[in-house]
Amino acid sequence: MSTLTELLRQATAHEVRAATSTPFAWRLARGELERTHYVRLLANLQALYAELEWALMWNRQHPAVGPLCLPELWRNELLQDDLRALLGQGWYSSVPRQDAVAHVERLGLLCDEAPGLLAAHAWVLYATDLPGGSQGGAGIARALGLRGKEGTSFLRHATHLDGESYRAHLLDTLDQLRLDEHSREALVEEARLAVRTVRSLFEALGRNLPVVREQRERVRAGGWWLRPLALARETS
Repeated sequence: MSTLTELLRQATAHEVRAATSTPFAWRLARGELERTHYVRLLANLQALYAELEWALMWNRQHPAVGPLCLPELWRNELLQDDLRALLGQGWYSSVPRQDAVAHVERLGLLCDEAPGLLAAHAWVLYATDLPGGSQGGAGIARALGLRGKEGTSFLRHATHLDGESYRAHLLDTLDQLRLDEHSREALVEEARLAVRTVRSLFEALGRNLPVVREQRERVRAGGWWLRPLALARETS
């Protein structure tokens, strides 16, 4: 029988690829976001991680939640530090975070009614390659003229060696949960929903991005969508 994390990975592979291929995620990975868009990303992620981490702590006595309370992985405080560095002490009221509302509301519902399903969101937000979870902060720092780790603590933590070891511990912990088949299937469906919601967030964040430069860069580089055509012509 496949482990729980293998099931989650297989079941969400398509959705994760879709999320990482959004224009906003592409710009983030290349360190090409403008300051306004980057701040908006951090604000929405802060709302999301704050809700998840609160829900995990609130339900830490739950047998399927307690083992997942790993503060070493948590991101809320890092995101707050970044926003404070970029916006000052009044950061909380300085930027909208409405793009994450649906996901935050879902986490609040699970906190009260189905805490066991929080495990799916912990896996998605701490252990997958979704945008913002595996990009270094050096490119963003250069693009925005930031010094040191100022404003990029969240991104840098995501790629830190200790972060990798803690994520491995999270995966082991998930695989050791004693779950029946119904519970495993429910977690898989919740993980799919979580990834789709993250994709929706990145699509919303990317609606106002200029696309001309991005399209020109992809065409100049050959573009991922042109390569299959080139290969087909070579073999015909």
